Order: sequence, then C-alpha cells, then structure tokens
Amino acid sequence: MLAGTTNDQSNAKLTWLCLFLSGLLSSNPAAYAAVQGNLGSSTTATTDLTYTQGLSARISGFSDMNLGTYSGTGSMTATDNICIGRSGVGFFGSGAYRVRAAGDGTPGNPSAFTLSNGSEQMFYNVFFNDQTGLIGRAPMTAGVALTGQSGGGFAFVFNLVFGCVFNNANLSIEVPEAELQRNIGTFSGTLSLTLIPE
Repeated sequence: MLAGTTNDQSNAKLTWLCLFLSGLLSSNPAAYAAVQGNLGSSTTATTDLTYTQGLSARISGFSDMNLGTYSGTGSMTATDNICIGRSGVGFFGSGAYRVRAAGDGTPGNPSAFTLSNGSEQMFYNVFFNDQTGLIGRAPMTAGVALTGQSGGGFAFVFNLVFGCVFNNANLSIEVPEAELQRNIGTFSGTLSLTLIPE
C-alpha cells in the first residue's frame, strides 16, 4: 500500500516534470529559428519574423501664446490647455508618461527657456499640469523630463486617434518682473514639449 502510493507520487512527479520541460522547449524562441535550405535542384528555406509595437503618443491642441504689452509692473503669464494622447492604456484605465520642455537656449544651456529681441535675451519659467488649469501645476527644468504624469484612459485614446478631442493637460509660462523691467523691445521665442509614454 505504501509502496504503491510512493510509485504513484513518483509517476505524477515525473509526468509533471516532462510536461514542464516540454512547455519550456515549446516556448523557447530558439525552437523557431530560421531553417536553411538543402543543396539540390531546388531548395526552400524559412525564417521567422518578429515585430514589437512600441507605445505611441501625440500632443495636440497647442496655440501660440501672445503675452501682449507689458504694463511696467508685475510678471506676465500665458496658459494653454492642451491634449495628450497615448497608446497602451485601456479605455477606462490610466497611463503614466513624462514630458520634457526645451526653449531656444543659451550658449551654456541649449534647452534654456529664453526670449530674444535679436540682441538681448530674457528668461521665463515653464509649468506643466497633467490636468487642465493651473492648480497642481509643476515647474519644469529646461531639458529635464518631468516624471510621474498620468491621465484618464478614454481621453488618451480619443486624443491619440482623432487629435485634440479632450483637453487633459496644461502648459503655462511666466516671465518674471525682474526680466521684464530690465529689457525693452519685442521679444519672441519657441518652446517645444516632448512626451514619452512610460
């Protein structure tokens, strides 16, 4: 009785081991390697193709930010609600991403947030919010990714496929009073925003 039980357990373990090894062999990528053709009047060779789809992203809904004419006191600000889209999320899920901003730069910092009148530069600050509006926005450092951003899945899906459908992020800038008061003229610049899905 005890001997029979031991044999049954041994057989079960051996069967499980065979199935486990068989599963490993059948899932081994090397088992699907290319097959070379044989020498002959005709020959056939095969190759396996592998493709990996990376995550896709889209930023849309941008508008030019015109700060207007300086009044002589205080800072100047501008804000724009934009659309973020990305793949790899369910319709009701959420997905993480990071954003990196870059301005026109300086000799020492190619990504610096600067405006220029052709001969002089002034610096401005950039803020990003993974929701619309200014509450909860985070300051950005030129050329450095702001991590930990996320949003609603349905907005991601629609904005990725159709462009700007749902505003789900905010980009804002601020030109400090000290910069404005020491410069004269018409200043302009370009700000770029890069989105990287995580």
